[in-house]
This record gives sequence, structure tokens and C-alpha cells, in this order.
Amino acid sequence: MDLAPVIETLQATLVPQTRKQAEEKLAQFCKTSGFIPCLIQIILNEQCDMGARQAGAIYLKNHVNTYWSDVNDLHATTDLDIIALANAVNVDVTKTNGDKSQKPSLISDTDKDYLRNILIDAILRIKDPLRCQLITIAGTLIKCDFPSKWPQFINQIHTCLSTDNIETWNSILLVFYILVQYYEYKKVEDRGPIDDVMLVILPILHQRFMQLFAHNDSDQSAMIQKLILKIFHAYTQLHLSFRVLPTQTMASWLDTCCMVLERRLPERLDTLDEEDRPENPWWKCKKWALHILIRTFERHGSPANLPKGQTHEKVEFANFYLKGYSAKVIQLIFGILEAYRQKIYVSPRVVQLCLNYLRESVRHAFSWKIVQNNIVVLIQDIIYPLLCINDDDIELFNEEPIEFVRARLDFLDEYISPVSAAELFLSDAVAKRKDVLMKTVTFLGTVIHNDTITTKQKDGVLHMLGVIGNVLIKKKTFANQLEHIIVQYLFPELQSPVAYLRARACYALRNFSKLEYTNTDNASRCLTNLINCLCNDISLPVQVEAAMALNLFLSDTEANEKDKTIIVPHLQIIVMRIIEIIRKTEIDDVMIVLQKIVGLFDQDLQPIAVQMTSQLVEFFKHIISENTPNDETKAEEKTVAAMGVLNTLDTIVSCMGEKSEILVQIEQSIYEIIVLVLRDGILDFYEEILTLIDTLTINTISPVMWQVFYLIKEAFYRDAADYFAEIMNCLHNYVVNDTPSFLSQPDRLEIVFEMCKHVIVNDLGEDSEAHAAKLIEVIILQCQDNMIVAFPAIVQLIAKRFQRNIITSELRLMLIQVFIIILWLNPDRFFQTLNAVVTNDPSTQNIIANFFNQWMTDCHLFSGIHDRRVCALGLCTLLRIDVNYYSAISNIVPKILPNCIQIYEGLMKTYQHNDDDDSDDETDEDEDSVASEIEDGEDESIEHGEDFLEKLKGKASDHEMSGDGLEGVGGDGDEDDEGSDFDIDETDLESYSTVLEANEDIDEFQIFCESLQKLQLDTTGYNQALLQSLTPEQRTHIQNIIHYTEKRKQEKESNKIRDAGGYNFSQSIAAGQPTNFNFAGDSSIINILQNQK
Repeated sequence: MDLAPVIETLQATLVPQTRKQAEEKLAQFCKTSGFIPCLIQIILNEQCDMGARQAGAIYLKNHVNTYWSDVNDLHATTDLDIIALANAVNVDVTKTNGDKSQKPSLISDTDKDYLRNILIDAILRIKDPLRCQLITIAGTLIKCDFPSKWPQFINQIHTCLSTDNIETWNSILLVFYILVQYYEYKKVEDRGPIDDVMLVILPILHQRFMQLFAHNDSDQSAMIQKLILKIFHAYTQLHLSFRVLPTQTMASWLDTCCMVLERRLPERLDTLDEEDRPENPWWKCKKWALHILIRTFERHGSPANLPKGQTHEKVEFANFYLKGYSAKVIQLIFGILEAYRQKIYVSPRVVQLCLNYLRESVRHAFSWKIVQNNIVVLIQDIIYPLLCINDDDIELFNEEPIEFVRARLDFLDEYISPVSAAELFLSDAVAKRKDVLMKTVTFLGTVIHNDTITTKQKDGVLHMLGVIGNVLIKKKTFANQLEHIIVQYLFPELQSPVAYLRARACYALRNFSKLEYTNTDNASRCLTNLINCLCNDISLPVQVEAAMALNLFLSDTEANEKDKTIIVPHLQIIVMRIIEIIRKTEIDDVMIVLQKIVGLFDQDLQPIAVQMTSQLVEFFKHIISENTPNDETKAEEKTVAAMGVLNTLDTIVSCMGEKSEILVQIEQSIYEIIVLVLRDGILDFYEEILTLIDTLTINTISPVMWQVFYLIKEAFYRDAADYFAEIMNCLHNYVVNDTPSFLSQPDRLEIVFEMCKHVIVNDLGEDSEAHAAKLIEVIILQCQDNMIVAFPAIVQLIAKRFQRNIITSELRLMLIQVFIIILWLNPDRFFQTLNAVVTNDPSTQNIIANFFNQWMTDCHLFSGIHDRRVCALGLCTLLRIDVNYYSAISNIVPKILPNCIQIYEGLMKTYQHNDDDDSDDETDEDEDSVASEIEDGEDESIEHGEDFLEKLKGKASDHEMSGDGLEGVGGDGDEDDEGSDFDIDETDLESYSTVLEANEDIDEFQIFCESLQKLQLDTTGYNQALLQSLTPEQRTHIQNIIHYTEKRKQEKESNKIRDAGGYNFSQSIAAGQPTNFNFAGDSSIINILQNQK
């Protein structure tokens, strides 16, 4: 292939005016065999323009990523866990995905072979930024081809590592790291290929590491050592293969990590700026050595951490590490921390990881004994200084308060910050080990009573008090002193002239929110001070900390009327201040505080609800009108903040739902952002805005919300079809909550049906299709007479869908359910419609003819109350079907009553379970727990969760049991004891209300008995055909259903009398008292069964 036109085209992609035409031209080039060799030649040609080389590398990366996979590899999976999960929810993932079009491969086998052979050599010959693109390509090949189609890959790695060229090592290790990462999180049984590779490569890696460790102190040497440690960490962090790493081999790697920790770093590092040192590869080596040691300790090296039933090898290695290495590593860590204590530079990440290792050591008796000897020095010289505010933080606090607040609330901080590591270590130590709390409090007392204490030191004391607060509250030793400590040391700092001390005092009070004050005036003082800090302080960090503290106090004083009387007079300014904070910081954590306040003080906030809504709407419009920041993290923060606004608006609407005059005004404001999101197609907020619409229409539909109905339609056909599950919540409200208005405009019914049809016809995913079928069922039930004209279109739509592959039982059952509903409402119209559809569209004949067989086959899959009731009503319709239709159902007549048994027994169990739940519905208090202390000679008891798939299998079996399949009716069926999780929970789809739930007169049990009574008059032989195949046990089951029906009827009558103020007969029955009521059931129906025996 000629290079010149390709180079010219690649250069043209860099010019905006010619980019589109160039990309179209490249799309044609890539279909030609030899295109990949052509791009590789351009990338490796140093005489070629650098822009063209980079464009070629990027295009090659994208081309390979898109087209490398074989067609046969798409859509299917052989992962046993995924298959087990899929089977539990009745999904078939072992086949290709229906008749969806498959991605063609544009890359010829010749080009693939060429790239496999040349890629490693190409990576070795170039530098970044070209090299990083080719390394990404190597990752794609590893994922798709290793080991079967790229067996030479490991030989290439081995050859490169066997040379003495240090430049080669660096590049090849970057590629090898991609391979190890690919297997990093795979299950043990899938890690065979990487284990085989590591048997060969790990010894070479260790040899190279020790060679560089002893003889080369260049930065490049440190970079390669770091890479080797990263590779080892990725390989061992989840699974330890003793075939590859027997104990002695693992010991040599652990010794190497210890040597890295002990190694003095080159003096030239002292000349670097402190900001640059953490990124230096020498400090990165220490970081990764600590990562390896921490992971080995917590996952493989501690007997207490091992789940039960581990192999002898794993237990032996855990004991080997704990007794052979934990003391050694702790001493090395103390050495590093001693240097830090002596003001010798240690990178923040290394300090953080050192404290993480010591935190793990707290849990184990053997390692705790070593740590215990130094705990006082550790607390006062390491932990305490770390928890004191530093000059950089003070500068950020004063000059960039918004950034200070964001940094403090960054959840990632826990994983990288030495301050967070210090907090976690101290919290665990005081909670789990005796005397540590007393030693900590004693130390704090010494510091706070020092006349020369500085504001920074005082900040550290308040910080430590906040960290240990939740433990102090639970200790009787300190219970009587805490109130005095808070009043004497925390309250005054809430009014300190130093802003960061005011913020820290608010932070410290958070963990004392559950303290029960003996003097109620002190409790009032605490709340008043926090409100003052929130509403009147000029410092943003103080306001934020006060809001966060107030949030916890509200959680614990929800029922305290005295506290409410303190808060209510300030409620308006509290809310407005929080909204102002949200506008400034765009932090979701503060939004949660506002949601809490709105939920607790809904009545009191009614006068300002409209104003709150208006301000939040304006804030939302401000966020989305701003240009998207280049920083991905900041852009994400803005999105999260905007979502928080929508969630808060949803809370306000929920709280004001009963105040129609307020809701009308709120709707007008919210309508603006609904229009903004739906018309402009801002996909990030579709879920939240649809949830908000759902809440606005949950009770009534206003004229404004009917305008939104048409906006939903526009968005659906433009870009929101994938959100149909969320859209259905809204459409359901429109249909059910204002049916007259829904039917008053003919286009509304047509719009909803066409949307459902669009989802089903265009294969938008079976979950969405099931929702569409459910909505059709709801509409048929809600608008019965108005839907008759649409029955042929509905039947044809469903029949056509059955012609395509259906994977989930959920969709199949929903489609069947629509048929059942039409049958139940009007059997004559149902059969007429079937005939008409077959006449007009002969392709549907087999599907329609098979409907009854499919229904009978799937009866055991119906679960939940609504779905079973629909099935039961349909079966009862078949019991009393007109003689003209016998021929249409002759094949399934023997299956009707057995299926009635399993459906009705499922309903009986469900109703019984719900009654039991109502009788003993108790709420468990959810308290924040603090780890209990461990004796100094003991390990912490670790609870290990059961295997997820085992739980899943249990749930699946319970689900299957809920169907009471035919075997269960006549067989041993004794497996679901009273303690089992019988499938009583409603399915996601049946949570949508219909007229079945609204109409109490529709009693499927009474209808069943009436249907059996009608069979007594049968003279056609239909009665005999239904009953002749029943076993004696099945007849007994039917008698039990009849008895249950009579009892159910009597209880309903009793409840009516009780509700009217009369005698409660059900209590008499429950108490076993004699009554005049006959609970023997309908003897005439039972006689039918007996006469047929």
C-alpha cells in the first residue's frame, strides 16, 4: 500500500477544515489489506512528520480497538458466575443476542499476524507519546488474543528481559504490566495463563530488580524497580498462587520490599522542591513496597483475616508472615516515622501507607504487642502533629475557602491523605485496644492546659476530640465528664476570633451529637451556637462545618420538640444560608443537609417553599448554563451538584404534595427546568427530571403537567427512548391519576400506545419492552371500553414480538399477561380478535395458536400478588368459557386446574405472609456502632460474608419455590418451611397500580369458587375433562382453596362489622372461641370433586 496518500490524509486530519473528508478517506483505506503495516511504517519512520505519526498511532489504536475482535467472540459469555447470575433471573446469556447485527471485522488475518509479530519491536523502537498509543494496542491484543492466538508474546517478553539493555526493560515492563492488570481481578480458576507466565517471568523480574538495587542508583533504575513492584502487587493483591510463589519464594520478595523501605535514598533528592519529591520514582518504590506489604498482611498474612475452610498452605503462610515479618515491617515503619518525627522529609503517601499498616496491626494480638510499646510516642509525635492544621491549609482556608471545603469533603482523600490515615488509625486504636483512649485523653489534657498552646495546636486537640468523640460517648469512664469538656473547651471555640478554630469546633461537635446533656440549657446552647455559626459567620468553611454538624443533630433530635422550637424561628435563614452555600460550593454533601431539613420541617417551611424552589431552580439554571470545565473532576462535581438540586426539589414537592395552593406555584418554577432539560436534551439529568415529574404527577395532574406530557413525547422520540423505564412512571400517573383528562384528548391515548409500540418494535432492550407491555396492561384495565378498538393492534403487536427471540421470562410473562387481561375482560371479543388478526396477518397464526400452551407452561413463573391474580382470573375465565371456544383450548384443559392450584396456593401463602408481617411489624433501631474493645492478647474477630453466588442460588431456589410448580402440587413439596424467604415481594412491574388493586370487589378466590359452582351445570363433558386427570392430592388442594375462600369471605364480613363499630369476629376465631359461622366451605363444590373420583 502506498504510504504517500496515507501520510497526506493523516496530516489532513489535523486541519479542522479538512478533517471530515480525511476521516472518510481513512475509513476507505482501512478496508484494504496492508493498511495496518502501512500505518506501522509511518509511525516508525523518524523522517516522517511527527503530526502524521501521532495521528497514525491514534487512528491505529482506535481501529484495532474497534475491529480486532472476532465476530464469534461478540455477545456470548462462558463465565460461570455470570451464567449463574443470569439463570437466577431467567436470562439466557450463552447465546448471541437475538438477531442484532454483528460487528464485521475489517482487519484481515494477514494484517493481524503482521501486527502480532511487529508490535513489541515497534514499542521498543519509539518513545512517548507514540509509545503509549502502541502499548494501548498491545492491551487490546492481550485481551482478545492471549494466550491462544498470540503465543509468541511471552517469548518476546522473556527475550527482552534477558538482554542487558535497561531501555528495553522499561518499555517491555510497561507492556507486561498491561497483561498482569488484565488478570488482576479474575477468579482463581481463570488465572491459569498468568500463573504459567509468572512461573517463568517472576524469577527474571526479581533478578533484574536485585541487579538494579545493588548497582544502579539512576532515576531510570528507580523507575524500572517501581514498575516491577507494581507488577508484583497487581499479581498478588487478590490471589496468591503457591504454585508460582511458594513460601520461600514469597519470602524473598517480602525481603526485597523490606530492603526498599530500609534503603537510604540518593542525596540528590534533597535538592528537589518538596512539591516534586512525591512523584520521584525513588519515593514511588517505597510506596509500592508498602502497598505489597499491606496487602499481603491484610489479605494473606493474618490468620484472623482468613475465611473459614482455607487450605493448609494459606493458613501456614498466614502464620509464617504474622510471626516472621510483621515485627520486622513494623520496626521498619517506625524507623520511617522516626525520620518524619525528626523533620526529615518523607513523602505524604509513604506516611499514609505506614499508618495504614499500623492500623491493620491494631487488629492482631501479635503485631499489637509491638505497636503497643510505642503507642504514646506515635500518638503525640506523629498522629497529633498530622491532625494539627498546617500553614498550607491555613492559607487555603483564608484565600480559597471553596477549594478548602472541597478538599475536606473529597471522599478520595481517605485513600491518599496522611491526615485521613491518622484519623482512621486513632479511631481504630481507641475503639479496639484498652488504655489507648485513656492515654489519648491524658495527652490531650496535657496539651490543652499548656499556657503556651498555639492556635494550631488547639486545632489539633479539637480535631482529635472529634475523631474519638463517638467512642468517648460510649465509655462509662468518661460519661460524666463529657458535658463539662464540651462546655469548657468546645463551646468557647465556636466563638473564637480564629475562623479555622470555629470550623474545627463545629467538626468536633459532630461526633458528640448523640450525647445526652444533663443540663438541657447546654443542649440548647449547643444548637444555638451551631445555628449562629451557620447563619451569621462570615467564613464559608465554618458555615459548611456548622451545616454538617446540624445535620447530625437533626438526625438525633427528630422528636425533640424543645430543639425544634430553637430551630424553627431561624428556619428560613438556615434554609437560605444552606442554599447559598450550595450555590457557592456546588457540593452534594451540603445538599443532603437541605433535604433532611425539608423532610423534618415540611409544615414549617410551607411559607418559604416557593422561595426555596425559585432559588434552587435559578441555581440549577446557572450550573448548566456555565461552560463545562476542562477538569473532568470539576465537571463531574457540577453534575453531581445539579443532580442534588433536582433531588432536593423532589423532596420539597413530596413534602408539599398535600398543599395544592403551594404546589401550583412550585410547579410553575420547576416547569422551567423541566422544559430546559427535556427540550435541550440534557441526558445527564433525564433520570432525575423524570423522577421529579413522577412526583409532581403522583396524586393529580395539573394543566402545566399536561404540557409536560407532550414534552416527554418529544424527548422520547428524539433521544430519551432508552429511559423508557423512568418515563413509564410518569405515563402511568397520567393514565391512572387523571383518566378523564387522559381520555378527553384522543391523541393522548394514541401517543402512549405508539410509544409502547416503538419500544417493543425497535428492540430497545427487554427491560424497557417489559415496561411497555405492563403499561399496555394498565391502560387496558383503566380504559376498558375505550381500548376495545385497539385490541387487534395490541394482539398483533404482541404476536409479532413473540416471533423474535425472547431471553427473559419477565418479558414473556408480561406479553402473556396482556393477552390474559383481554381474555378476562371480554372472552368473546378476545377470540374474535384472535381470528381477525390471524386473518389479516397469517404470519401470526402459529404464535396465537400456541398462546394457551405457552401460558400453561409458564404458570409456575408468575410471582407477586398482582401477576398471580391476573393469571388466576384468566384461569377462572377458562373454567367458565363458552362452549363455542372449547375447541380452541382442548389441548390445555387437563392443565387448567393443576395450574389453578399452584397459582392460588401461591396467593394463599403470600396473603398469609403479609398478614403475619402486619401483625408483628416492628422497627429495628439502627444505631451507629463502635467496634468493641479487644483484649490485648486477642485478635479482632473478623466476620466474612457468604459467597454471593451461593446467596443468589438460595434466592433463586426460593423464587422457584414461590411458583409451586406442578411437582410441588402433587409431590413431596415440603421444602419451604416457615422460615424460608417465600417470594412475597412484589416485582418491579407489578408495583404499578391498576384497577385490580383499586377495586376490592374483584376477589379472585370468590370468582374461583363461583366458577367451580358453574361447572355443576355443565352437560357438555367439559367438567369431566377438567377433573378426570386430577390426583387425590390435587383434589385435596382444591378443597383447601375452597375452605380458605370461605374463611376469607367471613373475615371480610367481620372486618366490615368491626369497621362499622360492631363486634370483631376475627378475634373470636383467632382465640378459638365457638361461633355460629360455618367454616366448612361450600359442600356442593366439594361434592363435585368427590363425585368425580
